[in-house]
Amino acid sequence: MTLSKIARDFAREISNHDWSDAPYRRDRAGHSRTGDTNRGDRVLSDVATDAVRTNVMWVTAQVLGYHDPNFDVYEFAEACGVNTRNRRGDQDGTIRAGIREQYGRYARPGSWEYDPEFVTTETSDFYHTGIDCDWFRRGYRGGDLLTFPLDGEVPPRWKPCANCVS
Repeated sequence: MTLSKIARDFAREISNHDWSDAPYRRDRAGHSRTGDTNRGDRVLSDVATDAVRTNVMWVTAQVLGYHDPNFDVYEFAEACGVNTRNRRGDQDGTIRAGIREQYGRYARPGSWEYDPEFVTTETSDFYHTGIDCDWFRRGYRGGDLLTFPLDGEVPPRWKPCANCVS
């Protein structure tokens, strides 16, 4: 999957910035201590620098994921220069844990709320008013989540859930 243009641009900017003294000064975009004539002595450790970069990536990823249905947080994190692998070389689950997301849906930026919509999957026979429906949760098998606006039409292939759709 390829990142959208705006996600690539954010990732380039995050990757390009020297985060090692971020808590100690305000810097312009793309700051680099190597070319800075006014650099201070206070510098973060490599671990602390990675933590700042990762937090910036997560905040940006939350907004991008909300707006881009094809957004891949791992691809974005890697493009930002964030390590996405654990010691064994597998994808590190903490990358996904840093965003507010359930079943492929991102929480609305600035909140812990998810936009109301009808949800279903390719393998389901029913659609639901949200992922909070017990019948949806019991039947969800990790497939791609398909969503439809509440004021739109759900294709007739899916029937309304008797538990949550009135």
